Amino acid sequence: MTKPNDCACPNDLAAQDGYAGQDMVFVVGCPRSGTTWVQRLLAACPGVRTGQESDLFDEYVGPALRHWRRDLASPGRPVGMGCHHTEERFLAVLRGFMLGLLAPMRAGLGPGELFVEKTPSHALYLPEIAELLPRCRVIHVLRDCRDTVASLLAAARGWGAGWAPPTARAAAVMWTGHVRAAAQGRDLFGARFCEVRYEALLAAPEAGLRALAGDFLNLPLDAAAAARAVAACRAGEGGGAALPVGGQWARQGARPGEPEGFVRRARAGGWREELGRLDMLRIWRAARRDMARAGYPWHLPWQALAPRPGGRRA
Repeated sequence: MTKPNDCACPNDLAAQDGYAGQDMVFVVGCPRSGTTWVQRLLAACPGVRTGQESDLFDEYVGPALRHWRRDLASPGRPVGMGCHHTEERFLAVLRGFMLGLLAPMRAGLGPGELFVEKTPSHALYLPEIAELLPRCRVIHVLRDCRDTVASLLAAARGWGAGWAPPTARAAAVMWTGHVRAAAQGRDLFGARFCEVRYEALLAAPEAGLRALAGDFLNLPLDAAAAARAVAACRAGEGGGAALPVGGQWARQGARPGEPEGFVRRARAGGWREELGRLDMLRIWRAARRDMARAGYPWHLPWQALAPRPGGRRA
């Protein structure tokens, strides 16, 4: 009788193909940090393709690899797939699964072309991405916690009620979790990791896009092309061309687009008008240390409050 670990695996060929993610770019960050804007800016560049969020690592591949590691590290009675697969075989199966899921994204990419995959919470699975796709590139979009929380709370009151945190403290905790996880990026990816500060890109989008495309992604972009890309992403209330929809959703007739309120008017510091005193205090308690480490020092929660009519601060 053949032992389970010696069984032929149909994914072995795919697992040994040598693909390491060299044509993949992952845009990550806390939700409502500007990741979609960065994705659309890059999508307007020649040689770039993109699509809707795939949740490839935060929902499909990453949890499986993390569960495998956790099972093997647990003391006591051995359980899980480690009872039936060796490390090499499990990773081969998982890589084959991952490559199959990536196939429609990479299909038709020419030499030097890139697929930009934007799923914000891939920030939470950077170790798994680095292990399975060590040559991919990662762009972390970092935004002031206060503006991110204000945007999350606005989403929670409307189209994002099913996933956005409903309180300032929970939203700040979401921000700190993503920012702490993304901080591993430099060690994991080295020169293949880039952090984009939302406020800096907002202040000089054309220069920022040219640096991101040319210096980081090796996609030279002249000033005129950068200007067109930025203008396209400001067109109308939708913020640019809708991202394409494929697969089963396309078969079911789904059309690209975002719910009402998805795209907000971009500006930095809007939290001053949108957050109340208690919200600010909760953010300060939950995130002030992480904010300082990220370059957003905030010593007192009532600093920089918007003045009320009559000259008093709100």
